Amino acid sequence: MKQPVIFLALSALIAGCRTDEPVTPAPSAPTNAVLRVHVIPEWDGQPFQAFTEYRAPGDIRFQAEMLRFYLSDIRAVSASGEELLSTVKLLDVGNGISSFDLSVSEGVWLGLRAGLGLPHDLNYTNAALYGSDHPMSVNTGMYWSWATGYKFVLFDGRFNPDPLSTGALLSPFSVHTGMDTCYTTVDLFPALPFSTTNGLVTDVTLRVKVDGFLHTPEETINVVTENQSHGANYPLALKLTRNVKRSLILE
Repeated sequence: MKQPVIFLALSALIAGCRTDEPVTPAPSAPTNAVLRVHVIPEWDGQPFQAFTEYRAPGDIRFQAEMLRFYLSDIRAVSASGEELLSTVKLLDVGNGISSFDLSVSEGVWLGLRAGLGLPHDLNYTNAALYGSDHPMSVNTGMYWSWATGYKFVLFDGRFNPDPLSTGALLSPFSVHTGMDTCYTTVDLFPALPFSTTNGLVTDVTLRVKVDGFLHTPEETINVVTENQSHGANYPLALKLTRNVKRSLILE
């Protein structure tokens, strides 16, 4: 009966006298850097607020009520190439300031490149496949069931064509871009490159100049005569697309 006890004691003694090197755990992979994009909508350089009256080109009384758009195929651009960071983001600038995080490799970056809208392979996927929290869910109000595709930019509001009026803004403004024709690529390059470090957060600011959606030095949307587009009015949809592209500034 004593032999098992003696055997266990000897085993413990031998184990305590081992002199071989301890096993070193394999190093864990470094955590990617985080690029935090702060989205700041503005009107004429001031914080933008939905359902607030502003002046559109021609001194027209105007308010934006809903304003959303897709950025897709978001890539970080370096001197040597690109890195895909996100397939799609929906920016609802009508809700004010927001932010989103992108996982990115350590490095020095010239800026971001993204699609304004959705590329063909995403635009014509089945919206029912996406959960309620996905940016392409039918719950976002961005899906055109009649076109089996998505709105790329949704810009809804109201206006009064009389600059001197004091009554309600009753005339509707509703311009929605979509279809492959309106898809374009946006280069978001700040004045200087930015760097990212594994395990750390780098902050950048995306300024959305909402007033520029209606007017840029190159083009102006007259809200009195150009106020409706839902898939058929390509000249107006493309004009809005070009203005939005010019009004996104990364800092």
